[in-house]
Amino acid sequence: MDEEKRISETISDFTKFLTDAKYSYAYMKEEMIKQDKITQDILHSLELEELKYKDRARLATRLADSRKQRRIFKDAVEELEPIMDFLEENKKLLNSLGALLGAVRKQEKYHSTRKYYPRIIEKEPI
Repeated sequence: MDEEKRISETISDFTKFLTDAKYSYAYMKEEMIKQDKITQDILHSLELEELKYKDRARLATRLADSRKQRRIFKDAVEELEPIMDFLEENKKLLNSLGALLGAVRKQEKYHSTRKYYPRIIEKEPI
């Protein structure tokens, strides 16, 4: 099993995936909200300020860029949402996976270092 991926590595990868998903979701959601605020700032500038054509054009370009960025973040949030729902429904899962990972690693370590000492048969001289 040396060439193959160890069971503990698979469990560890999955645990890392879930943890990373939680942090990515929070980051993407925060960035989406930030882009919403930028949009509001631009819209208020367009509404309330006396702007020249070039300034309006610059703000329109910035608005388009902000909306594109928001779309990227929103898509990521929507893709991660089912994972967050799953984690919410299974709150103890990450802790349980951590305990499982520890137990599997313990067995893997035991298997990699075990030795057998004969009880009855003596070692024959070579």
